[in-house]
Amino acid sequence: MRHKIFSSLLILALVVVGSGFGQTMKKTGNSGAAILKVPIGAKATALGGAMTTEFGDVNQMFHNPAGIAIEPGKTQFSFSYNDWIADLSHNAFAVSHTFGNIGTVALGGMMAGVTGIEADRDLQPGLEGVTYNTGSTYDFNTNFIQLSFAKQFTNKLSLGVSAKYFSETIDDDPVNAFAVDFGVVYFIGYRDLAIGGRIQNIGSDLEYFYVPFKLPMVFSFGVSMSAIQTENLNLKGFLDAAKPIDNEQLVYVGGELNFYKHFYLRTGYKFNYFGIRDEYTPYSSHQQIEDVYRDHWWNKAERNRTDEGISFGAGLVVPYSDYKMSIDYAYTTFDLLDNVNRFSLTFSF
Repeated sequence: MRHKIFSSLLILALVVVGSGFGQTMKKTGNSGAAILKVPIGAKATALGGAMTTEFGDVNQMFHNPAGIAIEPGKTQFSFSYNDWIADLSHNAFAVSHTFGNIGTVALGGMMAGVTGIEADRDLQPGLEGVTYNTGSTYDFNTNFIQLSFAKQFTNKLSLGVSAKYFSETIDDDPVNAFAVDFGVVYFIGYRDLAIGGRIQNIGSDLEYFYVPFKLPMVFSFGVSMSAIQTENLNLKGFLDAAKPIDNEQLVYVGGELNFYKHFYLRTGYKFNYFGIRDEYTPYSSHQQIEDVYRDHWWNKAERNRTDEGISFGAGLVVPYSDYKMSIDYAYTTFDLLDNVNRFSLTFSF
């Protein structure tokens, strides 16, 4: 009973905090470090990002650190490859180990970037004290390193925390920031019903050419449960309610069908995400008064908020003695952009 009260209070606190910053939400695009919004891991992507209550997976350090907890003495290692949009490389690694009753510790990171971007330098802000590059191309590189810790207090309650150092360079102009994540997962005790909460990217601001940007902080509350549980077949549903600081309320849903505990089929979708269009006024007050419109992006009355659609995926678990290898794949559809393939490989021993 004491642990139930404790976990309920923690989840309630996460809800209150998440509601608080949600009320001061800024408009879409007003946060920086957008790469932190890209899901890491093929499994997470295939499930539409509904990963708040997933448990026993080292890749949870990138979603809900409470979910990295595994059995004492066990180790997990994972590598993820993402063939991201616009020729942007996006790869990640994670390794975790449980130290007896102390808890599970994980170390991981993400590396992304693209080189040789064509530069348009006709206009410059003209800020004093700023040296502008003159090359015909520029590079974009971003990465972070993260340390996570989780402790499973009982067979029902797990708490986790992460600390990350983020750095990004655009056209030889570097920025960096520190951030922390918090998470909780609680198993109700009915079948495999689980609830959880997470807050990500609480940290310092970024600053490009004296212009500050906040990190893309997001609060999520999730629930998951298996609708079918047999010896050779399992159908599990995932549901997350996410509130980013720079966007409206999002709902992530995912489903996973497991055959013989070795083969998985997955799908996921983000509601209030794909197909949502934002309205914009003309570029200037002069254009509004004189009814002057040009065929440019700023004069379009509506624009899509995002291009990402439904995701599909599959997974294969290959056990051997005390070892286990998991191979996961995800395919994400886009409208105007190219569809995206992701692969993850995880070893457990």
